[in-house]
Amino acid sequence: MKVVYTPHLSSRATPPAKPTYGNVLSLSGNNWDDYGFKTTLNAKIYIENQAISFDFVVKLLIDGVDNTAIKLNELCSSGWDGVFPILGVNYITLPSDIDFYTILVSKIGEEGTITLLNELHDAGFMINVNHDKNAEKLIEYDGFKISLLRESGSSKAFQDGYLIFNKISSEIRDFQLNIVAKDSNVRAIPFKFKSSLLPYDINVIIGPNGIGKSHSLKSLVEYWLQTGMGDLSVLKENKHIPFDERPNISKLVLVSYSPFEDFNLDMEDNNLRDKQAYQYFGFRQKRNDGSIGISRNLPALNSSNSLLDMVLDDEKYKFIRGRVNKLNTVNEVLKSAIDYEQCALKLKPSERPTFFSHQAVSINSEQFFLIEDISTWLPNIDLLRDACSLNDGVVFIKNNNIVPLSSGQRLFAYIVVNVVASIRDNSLIVIDEPELFLHPTLEIEFVGLLKKILKPFRSKAILATHSLSITREVPSRCVHIFHDEGEGLEILPPPFETFGGNVQRISSYIFGDKSISKPFDEWLELQLKGIGDPEKLIEMLDEEINEEMIMKIMSLGKKYHGR
Repeated sequence: MKVVYTPHLSSRATPPAKPTYGNVLSLSGNNWDDYGFKTTLNAKIYIENQAISFDFVVKLLIDGVDNTAIKLNELCSSGWDGVFPILGVNYITLPSDIDFYTILVSKIGEEGTITLLNELHDAGFMINVNHDKNAEKLIEYDGFKISLLRESGSSKAFQDGYLIFNKISSEIRDFQLNIVAKDSNVRAIPFKFKSSLLPYDINVIIGPNGIGKSHSLKSLVEYWLQTGMGDLSVLKENKHIPFDERPNISKLVLVSYSPFEDFNLDMEDNNLRDKQAYQYFGFRQKRNDGSIGISRNLPALNSSNSLLDMVLDDEKYKFIRGRVNKLNTVNEVLKSAIDYEQCALKLKPSERPTFFSHQAVSINSEQFFLIEDISTWLPNIDLLRDACSLNDGVVFIKNNNIVPLSSGQRLFAYIVVNVVASIRDNSLIVIDEPELFLHPTLEIEFVGLLKKILKPFRSKAILATHSLSITREVPSRCVHIFHDEGEGLEILPPPFETFGGNVQRISSYIFGDKSISKPFDEWLELQLKGIGDPEKLIEMLDEEINEEMIMKIMSLGKKYHGR
């Protein structure tokens, strides 16, 4: 495969196929501006003159040059044929997506990919494999740090792209998040994801209301995306360093079903090219007039679109070596919690006599389109999307009947579908207060389902919660307690192992004894003061007493009556 640059094309033009060269990575100029550096090149991969369905760009930094396309056009005008490598020029490149490497290996093999990366002077490959001195010099330039590494996808490509050639699967590494607390002091959260034995796939932030748990999640999102409080100019002005090292995650998916949260809804208003690096799921959405509204039906609507999107993606990227099939993952995860045979989407009543009806399943005079048949409509997926009643969400069918679900089951099923549709390898799933939308009996089951999602995608999760049930499912090194006794926020690990630990002990340490026993204590104290005799109170309670109450009554008796 050759790398070929075509000069003087419009920034919006797609780089053309090059039949003369056969398989090519075709490049052309783009005027995207990263804080004064214009290093972006449009890119397209052609195999046998057919474009691969993969959207990405390549950023190319030339020593002493701040506008790459202008320089490459000048070189072409001076006789360069546009074919890489560029002789006599010191340069490095980065793709905007780490999948660039697996796609190339899947299409042209490892040897061909290595040759191409050498011709491109791929930064990660040149630094970590070739240990190239010229590349080591270029990565110290401002142009590399604030342009090539500006977006999360390029950062991930630089950090981990080369690992595929070492036969190593990339994993999310430990990182430290530095948040600015209410008192303007910086507090560190050391997220731990690497362990030889205990499951470190989920980290938990726990503490009382109003202490800053959601703020820490918002900080994480904006610092990683480099938007809002994480914008480079804001960080420079505040002299704040948000991470010990930028997290090597490929995508951040945030789930929050609180009507009071204010997380970013999307990336549309941010000055970044990659709008898919972040995905929000919640009750909030943008209205047509730009204002923010709340819709309780949004999880159902999202699940319908997610189901269609994942089937489309499974077909679109099935050629990638080692890619996990998302639809299979959804079924494997949900069938462990819900007894169903098929998932489906409901058709609109107006669509019944149309060309979809011959594939539809009729249940109680309503028609449903089975997920297994969606693949037959991929060339016309938007037509199918319009025919479905998306607001009804994904439904589950067994023995030609709709499987009844509680509201909690339905919501966590939607969450599973939405998260799997959005997840990529090495994603970070961030969930704010899952106990708001889960019955206590479903909290542990939800954690189990989340783990089943994370594992095949080598992804991790961070949960902000009050839930003791969730906390006891997480090792203590992955638990971060937010604590404030009036002297400012402290972020502490528990001094004992929480994994499988005693809920009472966990609660006592995190929230203090009063948080769980005060109403109980107050009631007993009131009764004892009125009756005066602890033994009489025990007798009066009769069969409604338990050992804990007896011990507490006797203790209070000694406190107030000396007996």
